[in-house]
Amino acid sequence: MPNIQGTAIAWGTSSTDITGFTAAVSGGYTFTAEDYNSESDKAEIRDANGDIKSVIYHGARETLSVKCYPSGSSANVASLPVAGETATITSTNAKLAGNWCVESSSSAGKNDGIVEFDISLYRPIGVTIT
Repeated sequence: MPNIQGTAIAWGTSSTDITGFTAAVSGGYTFTAEDYNSESDKAEIRDANGDIKSVIYHGARETLSVKCYPSGSSANVASLPVAGETATITSTNAKLAGNWCVESSSSAGKNDGIVEFDISLYRPIGVTIT
């Protein structure tokens, strides 16, 4: 646990588990990174001179990329979700917790290190992922 001197900062990751997909192993992951984004598409409306007169934002969505490795007594290098499956993130950060759609997942390993998963998740704003 870090000892804070001076300005307090947010430290580490907040995700603690990922479940809900076919190969999931509850409690079988250790998270090393998470990257959350809130984004949308944009359309610019221009006048005859080419000046922007209006901007329309649509297709609002959240994306979350997590890096983790299989760990614990139930660790399994095959416990990776596939695109299209629902994954449930357990997190102390309310923005990250809940159901997400798996956009992609990959596994990387080497002979002198751990196997690490990179999982990209997607959640359209206003759509319930089940």
